[in-house]
Amino acid sequence: MLNVSRLYELMDEIGIKNLKELSRETKIAYNTIIYMTNGHDMHVSTLIELSRFFKVPVDYLINTSYGIRVVGLNSEDYVKSSSVLEASFLKML
Repeated sequence: MLNVSRLYELMDEIGIKNLKELSRETKIAYNTIIYMTNGHDMHVSTLIELSRFFKVPVDYLINTSYGIRVVGLNSEDYVKSSSVLEASFLKML
């Protein structure tokens, strides 16, 4: 399922004011965008198009959370994140 708040954040970052404008810019049908922002499932191809348009990983656009267990010499930590890469990076900080 699409993370709508992240979609709006991404739109705001690049100056897209509304879903109609997003539809024009991405060439994704307006009805499709409305459908997915109302919580319905979408085609993977639509998700990939949005991912490419915004230049973000697909998992950033969906309600997915990853957990990564990091084992070091002196400790073991569990980091939860929306991205495997982000979780790995957070552990390094």
